[in-house]
Amino acid sequence: MIVSRVGVGKLAVSNIALCTSQDFSNFTPQSDNALFIAYYLNKHQTKLLSLCQGTSIKGLTVPDLQSLKIDIPSPEEQKKIAAFLSVVDERIEYLTQKKALLEQYKKGMMQKLFSQEIRFKDDSGNTFPDWEEKRLGDVLQVGSGRDYKHLKSGDIPVYGTGGYMTSVNKFLYDGESVCIGRKGTINKPMYLNEKFWTVDTLFYTHSFSFSVPKFIYAIFQTINWKKHNEASGVPSLSKTTIEKIKRKIPSVPEQKKIADFLSSLDDRID
Repeated sequence: MIVSRVGVGKLAVSNIALCTSQDFSNFTPQSDNALFIAYYLNKHQTKLLSLCQGTSIKGLTVPDLQSLKIDIPSPEEQKKIAAFLSVVDERIEYLTQKKALLEQYKKGMMQKLFSQEIRFKDDSGNTFPDWEEKRLGDVLQVGSGRDYKHLKSGDIPVYGTGGYMTSVNKFLYDGESVCIGRKGTINKPMYLNEKFWTVDTLFYTHSFSFSVPKFIYAIFQTINWKKHNEASGVPSLSKTTIEKIKRKIPSVPEQKKIADFLSSLDDRID
């Protein structure tokens, strides 16, 4: 088992002969329990961190590691625990890969849908009308977030560019909305459908006209928001900039078809 001396807390288990640099400490278990010890130390990294020495770059020494005391069960139970956690790790790895593949598939489908390489048909099998180019300001309105610190604690979520922040007793908007950062993180749109409050660094959208909010959310995911940045320092957007962005938009029934399809993929990814 290998423990990083400088990147404290990073662990690896190897079943083959190898050489490491001076930045690693290597353990040779006295019994077949390397996996158990690795899982144990990974869970109790605070114990490793408490042994760190140094000022600018903290690290571990071999004597410190040798003096570390751990709680350890019988060899048989160690093997049971290590085997169980290994199965969990394999499951996590499988789900992680599956999630990545679904995200890649969704990205590819969005490209084909918005380039109209793939078109949905109505319930009778007929082709929907041609898409029309419109300004975002023609199909929605952009609202500004506000400070929430004067509000009392409650059950209404407050959102910023990083997501959920806290909960208060009043709401700024109730219903479907697509939010986008005004300042800071401007390239991570989020879809909401509830009573909520947004801070002043996060825009929300409302008053949708001939547009489906979840379809607008899909459009927002295709926009290169950094390209519309208006500041040289902290990235910033304005209502005017957002409203001027042009996109081709299909009829409402086709918007619903696209939104439902992409939502089903989002559910699988979640």
